Amino acid sequence: MKKILTTLLITASTTASVFAQSAAPGSNLLQLLALAQTIVARLVPFFIGLAVVSLFYGIVMFMWKGRENPEEHDKWLKWMGFSILGIFVMVSVWGLIGFLGQMFGIGQGGDVPVPGIPVPGTTN
Repeated sequence: MKKILTTLLITASTTASVFAQSAAPGSNLLQLLALAQTIVARLVPFFIGLAVVSLFYGIVMFMWKGRENPEEHDKWLKWMGFSILGIFVMVSVWGLIGFLGQMFGIGQGGDVPVPGIPVPGTTN
């Protein structure tokens, strides 16, 4: 555990020092945030797909091993229940975040409308 923490701290400090020594202040930070946003945007569908595959795995194992042994039957039934619960939670949180983003005017990708001074005679 100490080796893992040491490795993570060294990696984080090295990354932080590289970004701190950059020529253009803030540009690398924006690139890092864009990279984090891209990673999260790709991980959400991946984890939902993984939960669906887990559900189907549970169904197959339920039919294959569950008919012979009642303990296995209960085990795989519980597995399927947790898979369905996981899918429900992930999709619900994803939908709630989308709803709140739409409600506050934040588009996909985190764009926020920039306020401006209204000029008479023009339409925005």
